[in-house]
This record gives sequence, C-alpha cells and structure tokens, in this order.
Amino acid sequence: QAFARWAREQEEATGKEVTLWLDKACIDQNNIDQSLACLPIFLSGCQTLLIVAGPTYCSRLWCVMEIFTFLRMGGETERIELKLIANPGQNQAAAKRELAAQLGTFNASKAQCYKQEDRQRLLAVIEAGFGDFDEFNKGVREVFKLRLKLTEGRNHVLGKNETK
Repeated sequence: QAFARWAREQEEATGKEVTLWLDKACIDQNNIDQSLACLPIFLSGCQTLLIVAGPTYCSRLWCVMEIFTFLRMGGETERIELKLIANPGQNQAAAKRELAAQLGTFNASKAQCYKQEDRQRLLAVIEAGFGDFDEFNKGVREVFKLRLKLTEGRNHVLGKNETK
C-alpha cells in the first residue's frame, strides 16, 4: 500500500508514470555477490531513493548501505524519501514514533545481515570509508532526521487536505 500510495502521489505531482526498481525483486538472491556488484550502477540511475522503513529496518545493515551507496554515487539527501510503516494490527502512530526513535539512534555495529560474511564485509567498507562507525552512524542519523522532518510536514499537509 505504501508503494502504491507513493506512486500515485508522484504521478499526480509530475504527470508521469512511476517506475520502481525493487532491490529484493531485482537482485538475484542466489547470486548475490554478482548482483550486488551492480548496486552502485542501479542506485546511480535512481531519481529518487524511496525508503519504506518498517520495524526491522534499523537492524538490517544492507538497507542502510543502500543509503550510503546512493549518496556516494552522487545522489542527494533531498532525493531520498522516507515512508514509515507499521505491522498490520499495530497502533500506526505509536509504531511510527517508535521507528522514528530507532532511526535517531541507528548504530551500524548492531545491525545484522543474513550472512555473517556479508556483515563483516559491509562493516569493513564502513570503516574504510569513514574511519569508524561513529561518523557513519552520525551521517545516517542525519539523513533520517532530515527526511523525517520532510515526511512529517507532508503528512501534516495531507491530513489537512483530506479533511476538506
């Protein structure tokens, strides 16, 4: 629903049909090393990086590495959109507040990957690129903070328009 709503909003705003590239669907999960070698190319071609973040987002290192890659490939923070979602049945507002708090305290050293060797490789990339996790964590938190402000502003405006 979040993807469909976002795509409708984009189409209404631009008059153009939206094309989505979904990493989970487009990266061969059985040949992940070869597919991930192309990730920078895929992300450099994106006009917008849409992050649909749910309760497990901050615990998944690959997700956050996509932000890092997008920015390193010339993407701008302003071209990142963040949509927070909750599990069905959860109080939506409370779940989104909890997720926003998690984003504000993101720590790469606590995030995991399905494969331990992927985690070690990604942590090494972070250390090589930033010197330590603190700088990387600060950068990621700042992206989340800036994008959450934009998201909250849009949701507030949407709420006003929907009541008319």
